[in-house]
Amino acid sequence: MESWSQLLITLVQQNPIETAILLFTVCLLVIVWLRLNKLVKIDLVKDKRDATEKAITYADRFTDTIIPHLRKYKANVFDLAYYDNSFVSDVKGIHNFRYDYPLTRDQVATREDFHVHEALYNLKTIATGIQHGRVDKEVCCKLFGQEFCEAVEVYYDMILHVRKEDSRAYDQVISLYQDWRKKFTKIKPGKSMEYVPEKRMNENPLSI
Repeated sequence: MESWSQLLITLVQQNPIETAILLFTVCLLVIVWLRLNKLVKIDLVKDKRDATEKAITYADRFTDTIIPHLRKYKANVFDLAYYDNSFVSDVKGIHNFRYDYPLTRDQVATREDFHVHEALYNLKTIATGIQHGRVDKEVCCKLFGQEFCEAVEVYYDMILHVRKEDSRAYDQVISLYQDWRKKFTKIKPGKSMEYVPEKRMNENPLSI
């Protein structure tokens, strides 16, 4: 400490003007650094708050657009890959997005009657915004991550159907699903359903 004091005294005695300028510059730099550090902390807090608010906005959008459709869709479309454990596991979720799940024209038409493409568009928009926007992904996951994963699994066969024509379709949805799905041990709310085709009117019930 004494050596620094002696050095400072020597500098003042030998070069008083230059030393004064140097000390003033150092003090100014310290003040600027403290100010910038404070501004950075304020910006970080603001960015965190904004990211959280955007996450809540996405959660509201998901609740308003996907959840109502998902309930109606599951209640009216019964032959979903979602119910087939060889395609969608209760625990691990979707095995592979490169499978070819065969859908007949009638099955596709039934799904389209319930506006599945509109739901998939909303799902893609939400996923893309979360992946590339300044939004808190963890907050999103906590707010609606499980429901998002369930939606992907319910719409899975139509996602595969679309990806037959465009192999990159819904990449953002799939990426977010794969990131979030491992956080949940089980998605399906109850025991997996087994799809049973409706009986034909002229079919003998005793033969079933």
